[in-house]
Amino acid sequence: MPEEKQANIAAAKSTTPTTTSRQRPGSACEECRRRKLRCDRQPQCGNCVESGVICTTTTVRPARGPKKGHLKALKGRIATLERCIMEQQGGISLPVSDGSLSPVEEVQHQCSSDGENGQEVQKIIDLRRASLPSPIEYQNNSIPELVRADLDQLYFERVHPLVPVIQRTRYFTWAKLPTKSDSRSCLQYAMWTLAASLSTHCQSIRDSLYTETKKKLEALESRENEMDLFDIEEAQAWLLLAIYQFTRTTYRKGWMSAGRLIRLVQLMRLYELDSPTDMSNQLIEPEWVEVEEKRRTFWMAYTLDRFANIRKGWPITLTEQILTRLPIPEAEFQSGQPMVMGFLSDSLAGSEFNLAPQSSFSECIILATLCGRSLSHQHLSMVDGIYGTNPQEFWGRHEWIDAALSTRISILSLTYPFQLEHMDPMLLFTKMIAQATILCMQKIIESIAWDSDDYAGLILEYEQRARLAAKEIVELAKALTHLSYFKVHPFTPIPLCICAEFLNTRDREMDPTIGTQLQEILDALQYLKNVNALAKENPMFPLWSDFNMGALGFGPMKQ
Repeated sequence: MPEEKQANIAAAKSTTPTTTSRQRPGSACEECRRRKLRCDRQPQCGNCVESGVICTTTTVRPARGPKKGHLKALKGRIATLERCIMEQQGGISLPVSDGSLSPVEEVQHQCSSDGENGQEVQKIIDLRRASLPSPIEYQNNSIPELVRADLDQLYFERVHPLVPVIQRTRYFTWAKLPTKSDSRSCLQYAMWTLAASLSTHCQSIRDSLYTETKKKLEALESRENEMDLFDIEEAQAWLLLAIYQFTRTTYRKGWMSAGRLIRLVQLMRLYELDSPTDMSNQLIEPEWVEVEEKRRTFWMAYTLDRFANIRKGWPITLTEQILTRLPIPEAEFQSGQPMVMGFLSDSLAGSEFNLAPQSSFSECIILATLCGRSLSHQHLSMVDGIYGTNPQEFWGRHEWIDAALSTRISILSLTYPFQLEHMDPMLLFTKMIAQATILCMQKIIESIAWDSDDYAGLILEYEQRARLAAKEIVELAKALTHLSYFKVHPFTPIPLCICAEFLNTRDREMDPTIGTQLQEILDALQYLKNVNALAKENPMFPLWSDFNMGALGFGPMKQ
């Protein structure tokens, strides 16, 4: 029986047809992988036949897991984030890498393109941010007292020497009052905003202070009673906000705020504070201090109007019909000792007595006036070009401005010789703007098509004078790198840009030193551009790349 059974089994096997495996070995096709279906791995699998698609199989697959070095990069970013958070909790803010993103924001930006891994790092950022103080804590008058004291100190150390409009004693007298007017609250926030922008460890609260300052000023402007009197603190707040916007945001925003400041100055009639018919501004303590603050606020608006316009070639708003005396020296202003100063017209009269040296602020005002006259000269020359240029009238205006410039430059050189270790940043800027005005005058000459060669000698003479002015600006620009960022006048990039444009239009083959001079100016602008937005307004910005610098015939920029 056993033999018979085995024979039957063998016979059955021989008669049963051979069956093949339902699924061949190998990789599934791409369509089955996409649809997560079981692939029979035929040359044309059943699923692809039913779907009517081409059956393709990829045998080479990339290795699973993150790319080589990606985990290491993520760990590095997390370490950077941890360090940033620890330093921010300790009251320190890292410098901005490119002028636009903080270190934490830079890590966020990098993570946004990293897919799932970036999302994991973003979760860490969100968790760590939850432990940091919210910027709202610095709004609604909730700034800690020690922070306020620190910002006040920063303001008078770093901002006031360049914007000398507030008397320290008067400010602290009303600042300690339990309640303050809305205009004084606006001024405080504007002061703190500008002070924070000139401090490394206060950068984290700068934007919150700026937002609060704008909100307060806009609320103050929305008052319904148009007959409300304007306080000097409101004009001062707009002045500081405009300077902040010029240097930290955009030229457009700064100029719009400057327009509001100028209109306030006109509404308050600050241009006639010392009119003979107005006997209210007598030297009585403490009223004279407020009057002096009004004078200084007017003169800062006056200089801002001219310096901002010379860069763009726009017409000025505030004229020279002024019945407000020049500011008293800084020492007397802060110590509370009243003085009677002369008028601007006296300083420009030309007599030997009136050519005496002034304070650095007054010298800046005088040079701003000559700067404004060069702008008026430019616009009159454009009108003459339409109706016919009168060469004698043109050169009469030109020579008067040039003579006045030469006189003030000589006084500055004799009274304030160049001493780097004792350089007043206001005087350094004043000397720069004086030379830049000469370059603007040369540009006016070049814009006119001269019909005859009668004035060829004068044109050539002024070309040489302009080249000397550019050389002087280059020498002054070298001093900037020896000064702290916080001691540079906020409008310093303006004369630097004017000089760069002048040098860029000169033939470097005839004068090989021009390339070196242009390099020095661009280095100075490069030095300032991370802390002053006006340095980024330079139309020659592409020249800052090594490629373009090489194309111009001189080497790469200094690092």
